[in-house]
Amino acid sequence: MAKTLVIVESPAKAKTIKKYLGNGYEVFASKGHVKDLPKKQNAVDVLNDFAETYEVIEGKEKVLEELKSAAKRADEVLLATDPDREGEAIAFHISEEIKNPRLKVARVEFHEITKKGVDHGVHNPRKLDENLYDAQRARRVLDRIVGYDVSALVWSKLAFGLSAGRVQSVALRLIVDREREIEAFVPEEYWNIAVGLTAASPPTRAPFVAKLAAADGKKLEVTNGEVAAKVRADLEAARYRVAKVVRREQKRNPPAPYTTSKLQQDATNYLHFGAKRTMQIAQALYEGIDLKRDGGPVGLITYMRTDSTRVSDDAIAEVRGVVAKRYGKEFVPERPNVYKSKKNAQDAHEAIRPTSVEIHPDSIKKYLKDEQYKLYKLIWNRFVASQMNPAVYDRTTVEIDATPAIAAPAYRSYLARASGRILKFAGWLQVTEGQQEFAGEEESAGQQEFAGEEESAGGAAEGGGAAPTPAEASAAEAERAAPGAPAEEDSEALLPDMKEGEALSVSPPGIVTDQKFTQPPPRYNEGSLVRELEKRGIGRPSTYAEIISKVQQRAYVEKREGGAFQPTLLGKFVVDGLVRSNLDIMDPNFTAQMEEELDAVGAGNLKREQLLKRFYKKFREQLDKSKKLAPWKPEAEKTDLVCDECGSMMLKKWGKNGWFLSCERYPKCKATRDLSDARGSAAVRETDISCDKCGKPMIIKTGRFGDFLSCTGYPTCKNTRPVPLGVPCPNCGGDLIEIRPRKKGGRTFYGCSNWNAEQKCDFKLWQKPVPVPCPQCGAKFVTRTAGKKAMLVCATKDCGFKQEIVEGEGEDGAADGSGAPDVASIVASAGAAAPA
Repeated sequence: MAKTLVIVESPAKAKTIKKYLGNGYEVFASKGHVKDLPKKQNAVDVLNDFAETYEVIEGKEKVLEELKSAAKRADEVLLATDPDREGEAIAFHISEEIKNPRLKVARVEFHEITKKGVDHGVHNPRKLDENLYDAQRARRVLDRIVGYDVSALVWSKLAFGLSAGRVQSVALRLIVDREREIEAFVPEEYWNIAVGLTAASPPTRAPFVAKLAAADGKKLEVTNGEVAAKVRADLEAARYRVAKVVRREQKRNPPAPYTTSKLQQDATNYLHFGAKRTMQIAQALYEGIDLKRDGGPVGLITYMRTDSTRVSDDAIAEVRGVVAKRYGKEFVPERPNVYKSKKNAQDAHEAIRPTSVEIHPDSIKKYLKDEQYKLYKLIWNRFVASQMNPAVYDRTTVEIDATPAIAAPAYRSYLARASGRILKFAGWLQVTEGQQEFAGEEESAGQQEFAGEEESAGGAAEGGGAAPTPAEASAAEAERAAPGAPAEEDSEALLPDMKEGEALSVSPPGIVTDQKFTQPPPRYNEGSLVRELEKRGIGRPSTYAEIISKVQQRAYVEKREGGAFQPTLLGKFVVDGLVRSNLDIMDPNFTAQMEEELDAVGAGNLKREQLLKRFYKKFREQLDKSKKLAPWKPEAEKTDLVCDECGSMMLKKWGKNGWFLSCERYPKCKATRDLSDARGSAAVRETDISCDKCGKPMIIKTGRFGDFLSCTGYPTCKNTRPVPLGVPCPNCGGDLIEIRPRKKGGRTFYGCSNWNAEQKCDFKLWQKPVPVPCPQCGAKFVTRTAGKKAMLVCATKDCGFKQEIVEGEGEDGAADGSGAPDVASIVASAGAAAPA
């Protein structure tokens, strides 16, 4: 019987696909790329049309042997790697390795790992796409040339061991430029002025608040307290009359189904998942989850690297049926909603959607990890919402004339405005399950919106969605562009009935004058950086997560509270140096143009060699000029501090780990000192620990790698030790300490201070020990685990004690914000609650 070998990338996908194909097929996984450019300078022959020398990746030899062996037993090989540039490259490399004249080799694509998706892929094989492979090769060569040559430039100009990249350096520039905007930002004062009003004559109606919008027929901008006080005095003695009442129906269109970037943005903002983590979870949902039915795993979503909003006719028919059944026929638009994909979108792929809308997130929750459930629900909700009718509001806008009744007013007349709306028909908001605040419009204060919703305002016009009228659009644009205070905001309630010409009177809260200051632009987080990259045309669906990940791997940025990126001084130096070098690769527009040219190579409209030659010629010229420029690091500064070793003066210098003090006689005198404060002396804390070398007291100092014990006899005694954690080693009685790995990327652990002594104690813990006895088994200490929920856990194997730590609570349990909780009291309370 003829055998067909199917080669995919991941073992999980192989397992899912195997159950659909049956006995005539063997399914093997390549486990990602099998070949790559070796890490040596001559991997790309620039003079020979940029020919590459690919080598088998270390550790993949066994995988390739298995694939070759399986290919010998097969009559046909179907290369079913991921349907994108990288997948095409993997397919080409495998085909080169298993090449055999008698063997039939074809390329297939699985856009969803379901019975239908696999059958469609197997029955529609194609030839390997050389253009798509050339696009991947061109990108790989560009990244290698820029990475090696520009990193070498950074080493020579700043510090050894630093790196730069073709796309991540541009992303870093965006972060640095934003930080400079924040640093240069000067807050401007403005005042919001509002008045509480009610009907002056019966019948009694509910009071409402109107915001001041204009004075003497012009937009009013109050920028200081003096003017605010004058306006307040005018309004306190003013007569109020309803000038205009406008009632209309307002529609809000559903957002398009997810593309990669929009999924990453919403996962960051709502689920607090990073871009890389989002794609890992999505990959697992695509490759298959075992739902304990149908004989094994099933793919739950379509391919997750896409910039297309296209949806298959079958999927649209299915979701319309589900919407009618689950929510009612009135929620189904007359015609399917159609969304426009962005320029250069790869419409061969669909949008990210569930493979079957019939599989509701709650029905499979018990089979999913919590993070998988949350992301699948986000995708399911978004897709279902995209094929529902718009939400409909009744919106009322009232304009009120205010005429001051005092002599010599600041202004002769004022215009105040109030708007209110109430949801008349939920439409697509019905599927958000009460989370309307996450789907707020731009004009709704303090609310967020689904990523890309603003794009769908016009994109859904072909279906049931209604785009805003030109008048509405221009009014909204004017509000966004206006400086100072924002225009009036809709309250989520109807305004009371009023007639034009009706008199109003002031009611609580009366005249409100609220001082405000303009705010700087926010720092980028992972979601907003992806959005900016997409907006500028930098990167593609398959590279967003990689770009974000690489930016964070270097010491160029720090993640602040809330996930915001703040560039380090090192990151600023790197960007400033590269920008001064006038390299095109640091221009976001150039990088975006390069992405378009790579797309053109993939489409067969541009030759790979043509792109590379054109780029390299100019790049080389710019690089050679930049090498002649001055070093990027700041000049050494003189200080009034004396060297402890030779008596010379110390200089303030900068290295890649920050500022430090160095003797001016370097290299004859190699004395250095940490620069932890303005005078260069590190902050110290006294201890009752004696030096084991000279007997003098030891103090805690802070260096570039954290706290350490230092002898007070320095420089005569230069003994240093790690700071004990206050827990004795259960094996030998030594002190337990934090041990940091020597290699970058290694994991910190906690071990005995005698780990490097003669007795070589090998006691080790991954969790930090806490000097509090276990209330359950009496062990002398417990450990503190990290993660979403900090826990105290007993280190004794069979004990089982575990207690959650509620961060931000004081000893009495009140959320007083006074810092970390008292660990001893938590353990004590747990002990009191434990059964006898």
